Parts: sequence; structure tokens; C-alpha cells
Amino acid sequence: MTTYSRVDFLSRKNHVPRQNSANYERSFFGRRQGRSTSPYRTETLNKLLPQIELKESDLNLKQNINPETLFAQSHSNYCLEIGFGYGERMATALRNNPNTGYLGAEPFIGGMSAFLMNLQDNNPHENIRVLMDDGMIIARSLKPESIDSLYILNPDPWHKKRHYKRRIINQKNLDIFATILKPDAPLILTTDVEDLAEWMCTQATGHSAFEWVAENKNDFYTLPKGWITTRYEEKGAKGAKKMIYLFFKRK
Repeated sequence: MTTYSRVDFLSRKNHVPRQNSANYERSFFGRRQGRSTSPYRTETLNKLLPQIELKESDLNLKQNINPETLFAQSHSNYCLEIGFGYGERMATALRNNPNTGYLGAEPFIGGMSAFLMNLQDNNPHENIRVLMDDGMIIARSLKPESIDSLYILNPDPWHKKRHYKRRIINQKNLDIFATILKPDAPLILTTDVEDLAEWMCTQATGHSAFEWVAENKNDFYTLPKGWITTRYEEKGAKGAKKMIYLFFKRK
């Protein structure tokens, strides 16, 4: 079994997958630098990540991969989450929905290790595959209409106007999301940054493939039924900024 040290993981900051073609403009929509990983978390990374990690050889950029082939067994539907942070939502979801295959991407070592710590406690491994890198690598690799739901929760807001082009919700990426999502599949976005919420709403409603399913402004701040709340959201409920929920549907 391949083992990884903390140095190995940190060295991935400048890693570019070998299979990337010259036509693929690889972008990272967040900041990689994070806190140091404890020895115990490093041990957990060494133990669990190789069991569920997507390898470079598993992915390509031809948009023809059936997500079913990335798992040991087939599932009734497939969910992609880009930038899952500490992975609390996804860890709970995959435990509650064993028939759903989950694909997740998280470039931060701290986030990935926290997710794996959660995963080792009463969680199955059969329905989860993860990439510790740019989630758009997964999105670009999947065949059309192969994903049943797509989550992008609390992406980097990139506050400065000159950095807006780095925001993950843009027309180019929405084209990709529209390709891989099945008809009527949800695109779910959250943020506690009002400027980013306005940006994401404008971008998604301005795309011909997506329909906004909110009925009124109050829906922005209403916790969806059955929603899995994270520590980040709970912190907001105690006085920090309000979380904004944006639900779109693939036409």
C-alpha cells in the first residue's frame, strides 16, 4: 500500500496531472496553503486515502467517463461535490444514502484529513471516491448527463474585482456543469458572502441551461428540508453572517 507523508501532500500544491492536454486550462478556485497536519491526521491520510482516492489514471479530459466505472460496484445515482471542506455534509450523506455514489474534491490537506477522520467512524467506503486536487478535473472528465446532483458549498469568494474571473461559478464552468448533469438535476450553491451570492445567481440565471427554483427572496435564507448542517453553518446561526442557499435545476 502506498504511504504518504505530510511533505508528500504539501508537495501537491504545484502538482499538475500528467494527462492534462495542452487545450486544458487548469485553474484552481481556492487557496491551497493551510495549517500543518497533525501526526495522527497524517496517519489517517496514509491509511484511508489510498482506499478511496481517485488516481490520475482514473481520469481524463475527454468527457467520456461513466462514474459507475470509478466504483467497485454500481449505484443508483451519482453526486459530485466540489470543495467539500471538512466533508461533514458528504460524510453524513454517504452514510444515509448507501445507494448513491459520491465523488468529492478537496485540495486542502486539512479538509481532506478532517473528512477522513469522520469517514473512519461508522462510515462505509464503498460509495465514496475523492480527489485531493481541483474538482474541475473530475467535472471535465465525466461523460454527458451522468451526474444526478452537484454541490458547490461556500466556494472562495475572491473579494477583489480583479480576481472575479477566478470564481468557480462562471459561464465556462457552467457549460461543463450543464453537460454532465442529467435533465432536472440540481445545482446547489451556498455562501455567506452577499456579493458572491449575487454573482453566482447572476451567472447561473444568465446561463440558458439552468433554472432558478427559488419562489421568493426568503428562500435565500431558508434552510432546505433535510439539509445536513455543518459546523460552519452552525457558527453562522450563532451570530455570524447568514448563509445563503441557491438552488438551480438543469433544464
